[in-house]
Amino acid sequence: MRINCFASANVLATFAALTHTAQNVDAFAVIEKKNSVQLSSLSSSITSTTSEKKRVQRAELDPWRDFDKLRGGLDVVKLKDFFVKRPQLVVSRLVEVTTTAKAAKEEWDTGIPDPAFENGGSYEFDYVPEDDMGVKEGATIYRGANLVNRMSALGPVAVKIAQTLSQRADIVGDEVCDSLKRLQTANIPFDDNLAMAVIKESLNWNGPIAPGIGIDDSNKNDKPLFKWISEKPIAVASLGQVYKATTHEGEDVAVKVQRPDGMALLAKDAICFKVVLAAFEAYKNILPGQAFDKGLIGNTVDRVAADMTNELDYIKEAASGVKFEESLSFLGFVKVPKVYKKYSTERVLVTDFVKGNHLNKLTKEQGVAMTRMAVEACTASLVLTGFVHADPHEGNLMLDDEGNIVFLDFGLMSDVEDTIMEAFAQGIQACLAEDWVSLTKAFKSSGFISNPIEWKVDDSTDSDFVPVGYDPITGEDLGIDELKKDLEKSMRGEEGGTSRFGALAAVLNNLSEKWKMSTPPYVLLLIRTFLTLEGIAGRVDPDFNIYEMAMPWAIRRSLSPSTLEGISTLRSTILTKDDRIQWPRLLEFVETAMAENEKEEVASSIDKQPIKTDAVVDEAPKEKSAESAKSGAMNDAVVTLLGSPEGTVLRRMIRDLDSIDLVSRLLSKDAKPLRKQAVMALSVEDMKRRDRCSSSTIEVETSATTTDRPMSDECAKLREKQLKWTRKITTMIVKEHLMKQLKAGPKAW
Repeated sequence: MRINCFASANVLATFAALTHTAQNVDAFAVIEKKNSVQLSSLSSSITSTTSEKKRVQRAELDPWRDFDKLRGGLDVVKLKDFFVKRPQLVVSRLVEVTTTAKAAKEEWDTGIPDPAFENGGSYEFDYVPEDDMGVKEGATIYRGANLVNRMSALGPVAVKIAQTLSQRADIVGDEVCDSLKRLQTANIPFDDNLAMAVIKESLNWNGPIAPGIGIDDSNKNDKPLFKWISEKPIAVASLGQVYKATTHEGEDVAVKVQRPDGMALLAKDAICFKVVLAAFEAYKNILPGQAFDKGLIGNTVDRVAADMTNELDYIKEAASGVKFEESLSFLGFVKVPKVYKKYSTERVLVTDFVKGNHLNKLTKEQGVAMTRMAVEACTASLVLTGFVHADPHEGNLMLDDEGNIVFLDFGLMSDVEDTIMEAFAQGIQACLAEDWVSLTKAFKSSGFISNPIEWKVDDSTDSDFVPVGYDPITGEDLGIDELKKDLEKSMRGEEGGTSRFGALAAVLNNLSEKWKMSTPPYVLLLIRTFLTLEGIAGRVDPDFNIYEMAMPWAIRRSLSPSTLEGISTLRSTILTKDDRIQWPRLLEFVETAMAENEKEEVASSIDKQPIKTDAVVDEAPKEKSAESAKSGAMNDAVVTLLGSPEGTVLRRMIRDLDSIDLVSRLLSKDAKPLRKQAVMALSVEDMKRRDRCSSSTIEVETSATTTDRPMSDECAKLREKQLKWTRKITTMIVKEHLMKQLKAGPKAW
């Protein structure tokens, strides 16, 4: 049976902590070169406009004006001071959440199921009931529509929870999942008159918004702000709704307007979460063996309360979008809409109107391509740039007409430290390689597991966690080997253990009964990012392995560490202390690779049995496309590393390598398997090259339409420059080692 996600209001409170942690971004520190969006100029222009004219205040917005004092960073002290004088708001909000959650469950249990899901299945792609923002007159109201209305009524926090769940059909089922998808871009809108009031007050504008829109007796003869604007929103999300407009210069733009009650709802939810979770922590501490680290939940809520208002500051959002695009410019396929500073403020954001489509409007091939690019972009940002989009649901992803992926909505972002980036890179590789010791160490480095590692010796729920201990000789934490055993058993027993992020999360949750674990506040948004992406991937391709697509960028990070510990780990993995190759480790790697190749050959021979069906025929291009995508990602991630600034550690290590010792070992009897593997690899590459040359024009065209990766001119120039330096550096290093060989002579071999 599916897990019922509406059993109690506590579920909402728990998920809310997951969805609203965001790092502060310096709003005016980023300058977009390509689009010339000078954010500091934006701030000064807004200030200048404000000082020149009397500040416009709309009476329609007065009910929420008191909450504006909480903007600019919702710290705990400010929050407490505000609500200590208004305790009735906290009580009423808690009652509202509880009664609404209860009503949602009852309506779901007694409501009319959507017939599209009678057999447990969904439409080929995503069923998004967004043709109309409301229910058509006379139409049957299914229980999914009631669920959406209830979640929407609870405000932005509940909507964020629903958006996350809308990507997880494996958790809540197809009907709940696809019903909640409406909340990504087709949430219940707020009043259009309020939206126009927000625009006028934010932009200090007294005139009409557009011909026929926002007109009153005092301004009917004034020039309108826009040449045209849609009467109704074209998309509605958790904290704002979007109108399409045309500027007087003839440019189509998207006008994002913040909910007037957004700050009020977030503030009330923040204090409610703090009250509920603090009570939960106190309750857990009373129970024997159930104690949390002191302040663990409280610190998490404090972090949430301090950072969640970033999503209410569209100036910061604009800055984050610029920073995100620039940080991933090396990929060549990540785009962000251009910001129009003339019309943008803290509560109104005007950007380019993207010419493209969301996932539900794409073909399956386009959907797979967009998902791959999304996983690559988010993985690269997680392990390389450290600036991650934390809200990549379908409503915030588009494929433009040129084949690029366009990210929208940068209110929820996450900063990642170097040590954490390297830990995640290590974890991704370890998971694919089924290296459980390295995976355990990665969890420890990232803070998921206590340090030192603690456990319950007798598995009793009433016992306390105690340290496993240390090796008296090496000083190594003995908990690593013990936890590794349980981790391996659980991962092998969990369906999709080494291919699905959700399966890994489930394993950790189960192990937490015996092992002391926690979810660090910084990682909450990262979990949300990859659970969301995996949900999308699972719908476009059930066989999609998120780790395999992330692998190239994890390898790049591992080969370009920036911390002292990471550099030391890389060198010790490849070289000995006297700079000789780790020969036993290299031979072990080759033997493992040969064993894997033999398995693949056996599997391939079985697949080639004379059983021809349409399903088998259809799988061939799919597998070819997947391999092409992974190959392209690996090429982009690793090939240019040697010639890039991040390749300093790798270059130094190759130069330090004792090549005389390496040549000597390569000529030894022990190296026979390695030489054989090298010849086989060269042979395979030659066959692939011949196959590519002999491919028909039709196959080439088909491949180009489904697997080619778009690349910006800027990225192409950067890639060419890095390849040029890679060739130059490679030549220099080879010459240097050849000179060493010549000086040593044949006797050294």
